[in-house]
Amino acid sequence: MCIRDRFEISSTTQKGLEEIYKKLKRIEIEEMEKVKTFRVTSQRIGEYSFTSILVQKFAGQALVDKYKKKVDLKNFDLNVIVDVIGKKVFVGLQLTKESLHKRFERKFDHPAAIKAPLAYAMLRLANLRKKEVLLDPFCGGGTIPIEAALVWDGKIKILASDWNEKFLEGAKLNAKAAGVEKFIEFRVGDARELEKIYGKNSIDKIVTNPPYGIRIGDRRKVKDLYRSFLKSAWNVLNQKGKIVFITLRAGSFRILVQRSRKFLIEHERVVESGGLYPHIFVLKKI
Repeated sequence: MCIRDRFEISSTTQKGLEEIYKKLKRIEIEEMEKVKTFRVTSQRIGEYSFTSILVQKFAGQALVDKYKKKVDLKNFDLNVIVDVIGKKVFVGLQLTKESLHKRFERKFDHPAAIKAPLAYAMLRLANLRKKEVLLDPFCGGGTIPIEAALVWDGKIKILASDWNEKFLEGAKLNAKAAGVEKFIEFRVGDARELEKIYGKNSIDKIVTNPPYGIRIGDRRKVKDLYRSFLKSAWNVLNQKGKIVFITLRAGSFRILVQRSRKFLIEHERVVESGGLYPHIFVLKKI
């Protein structure tokens, strides 16, 4: 996806939809002048009184009123993406007609992988800047680091690790299939001992999809893993470091964060993923 613009809305109610209509009408999208038909797709990350379909309706009407082009949901010339993350709205163009989660041919399918659009949304919540260092310590099949490499295209340093060597090899194959292997540094490593792998205060942002609740070995429990991860993450993050973390165990994780006294919960969002409703947490190091 190619980002064209971004703006903020003041409300997650009907007023927010009206703001999307008004602000989108003010954005210049040159590609709209060259096509006959278009459609709008949208994903929401957060809690709203409106649906993604309503976002598409208001955004689509704004573009119809501005460019006088026809909407065609199947035989479209251009797909305009209007994603709403919290109160931030990202406007972009889909570069292919394939579904957004089919960004490249996967050589390895991780059993608990998230889809690329969700990975993209999590990366946006991290508010990454040029030359920052991103780490995914539970990289699995590599969805998050690969998505980061596709979007930032060498403008940030991307590190990815996993304790499972089979998963890591699969992630490398996926990165090669996506053509971004040169932008990602893969390492075998335990997310409970990140300082041994990367050194203290070496990471700007951690964005990761840890195990939700599947067995991680006979002696490891998810809660213990999360606790150890938070301690280790605090050590490797720099003073202004942040974590974007997705989990189904929101209650337990929230308590662990509060008891650790190492992070502040800046944001918390509920999302849908494969029929499940995990929470995304944005943590700030304190």
